[in-house]
Amino acid sequence: MKLKMRNGNVAIELVAPNDKSRGGIYIPTTVRQGILQLGKIIAAGKGELVQGQFVEMDLNVGDEVVFDTSHSEPLVVDGNTVYVCNMVDVVATISGKHLSVVPDSK
Repeated sequence: MKLKMRNGNVAIELVAPNDKSRGGIYIPTTVRQGILQLGKIIAAGKGELVQGQFVEMDLNVGDEVVFDTSHSEPLVVDGNTVYVCNMVDVVATISGKHLSVVPDSK
């Protein structure tokens, strides 16, 4: 699959649900089953104009991210579903082996 994204758009492939990321982060069930999803960027644009200023893309192909599926569109390419959204709809990137997330114990 070869995608070339334009402007500030990214294509994200869903990562199989897992309680713990490769980097050791515990992923809450609300992230795995709700509007927010865990995915991997497979294509990214160069950035976009915001109020007349060019904002460079700060996401890279291969980044694992948490993104908002309510603002993304599913697209089937070569039989695989990818989600296309703007870079502002990526909530967080997941990196580093020393990070951990502890779910709120309510």
